[in-house]
Amino acid sequence: MSEFVRREICEGVEFWNIRDDRFKAGRLSVNLITPLSRSTAAANALLSWVLTRSCRKYPDITALYRRLNDLYGAALYPSIGKFGDYQLISIASSGIDDRYSLGGGAISSELADLLCSIVFDPKLVGGHFDDEDVEQERRQLLEEIDGEYNDKRLYAIKRCNEIMCRDELYSIGRCGSREDVEALTHESIVSAWKRLLDNSKICITMLGSADPDKAYKRFAEFFADKPRRFRVAPVTVPEVHEVKRVVETDEISQSKLVMGYRCKYPETKRERITSTLMSVILGGIPTSKLFEHVREKQSLCYYCSSSVDNKKGIMRIDSGVETENIEKAEKAINEQVDLLIKGVISEDELISAKLAVKNAFVSVTDSLSSMEMFYLGNILRDHSISPMEAADIVETVTREEITQLASHIRLDTVFSLVGN
Repeated sequence: MSEFVRREICEGVEFWNIRDDRFKAGRLSVNLITPLSRSTAAANALLSWVLTRSCRKYPDITALYRRLNDLYGAALYPSIGKFGDYQLISIASSGIDDRYSLGGGAISSELADLLCSIVFDPKLVGGHFDDEDVEQERRQLLEEIDGEYNDKRLYAIKRCNEIMCRDELYSIGRCGSREDVEALTHESIVSAWKRLLDNSKICITMLGSADPDKAYKRFAEFFADKPRRFRVAPVTVPEVHEVKRVVETDEISQSKLVMGYRCKYPETKRERITSTLMSVILGGIPTSKLFEHVREKQSLCYYCSSSVDNKKGIMRIDSGVETENIEKAEKAINEQVDLLIKGVISEDELISAKLAVKNAFVSVTDSLSSMEMFYLGNILRDHSISPMEAADIVETVTREEITQLASHIRLDTVFSLVGN
């Protein structure tokens, strides 16, 4: 069993320790969260990759990786995520657990020192990041953005988000746009680094069996006199006055239909889990309404699934269809959504969904990275919940609670991507 301890270093900076001795590795991450902005999203994304190429102490990628090899082959993982209307910039490190180092060396403390060097003391040449580092990572980031476009299912979901939330921060891509990345200057990247350290909410997470105190003290040395007043804006779900419909064409053989719905924003732990169950009953497993009735019985889709974003109050149903079946598929999907809203949920549907969701929560504890991501889901909330606590709550959710939450579902946007 894992144990979760949440400590405050200063206002806006927290240190989370998820202690679990089942693993032979440890993980330590610096996570910075900031409101999404079209003017900063691309710079923040590129910065995360540039930082992991060097630092003042290890001034090039060869020296940095030599140091990682010295730490028993430790690794660095930069990543960018989107949490509702916020952008999450993470730099994670992993290495063997302290128990397995020769001579009892504290690898966790060494990784803490390395992360501090990377995040707080990067290599700057004339006040800027190294030209080669910036251009190499700019190319990598552009390839990642292009990859999202080339994955037509992912692209269709992204376009639906942009259309549905066109006047909201949620419409901004987690890495910004291709044009924004291309236009980045050295000054904008350095500004992003300074701004994130000064203004973002910061969460340092440590997972494994190592003693967290040395790592905590190392980060506390930097942040003790640097509080920040980070405030989480309340989430409001806009009313739907008219369904937005957009059709685009592309050179594809299988058309994509994505339907975006506004839902109630889940305020409590129980509502979040109920919302997840609601989505799974609708289209998350082979016994779900969409799979059985739209895909199997009516053969209108190659795939048809639902997902809910509990950090925003949005549900999406995305499907792959033949172009001539788009209207039929939309009608059939809405019929199943209406049944859910009316509370037409069979006992088999409820039991199967509960089993799937409970197993998903339990399986979170199978890896350090999945546990970290699960707990980071609480980064914008005052309360925390463990995977096992979530699994226990699943068992007690009633059909009436699911129906009550489903009653808030409203169709907002229909986006179709069809072949030329």
